[in-house]
Amino acid sequence: MKIFNSFGRLRRLVLFFVIPALWFTATSWGDTVRDRIIGTWRGSSTCINREVAPACKDEQVIYRIKGTAGKPDAVTVEADKIVDGKAVPMGVLEFAYQSMDGSWTSEIETARFHQLWRLVVRGATMTGTLSLLPSKTIVRKLELHKEK
Repeated sequence: MKIFNSFGRLRRLVLFFVIPALWFTATSWGDTVRDRIIGTWRGSSTCINREVAPACKDEQVIYRIKGTAGKPDAVTVEADKIVDGKAVPMGVLEFAYQSMDGSWTSEIETARFHQLWRLVVRGATMTGTLSLLPSKTIVRKLELHKEK
């Protein structure tokens, strides 16, 4: 009988104090997948297939990434390239998180081209590719590091 009473008290202690404390800690201070990509990233964007993309140029880039309002699995990327030591805006894209492979993607289709940007974050390093669709030919690779 005493064992069951102790177990009941322990269960109540876990239910009312331990589990809520763990939940609060995880939701308040733990970083989410989106938190890991948010910030300023600097690095290189390198052409890897000039036969398919002859106008492509290697670039030093800056990506400023923010959460997209109202979309918990999306971020907005403002991309600049460095020309003569100055940041030159290249554009703004929205990326969506792909839980199946842990990447962030943005698909762009215009009358001239159809392409897919893919970004992967591992700690303070972000790698990425630009692929032409529908062939999936990779024409650009990214290697960026997060600023502190």
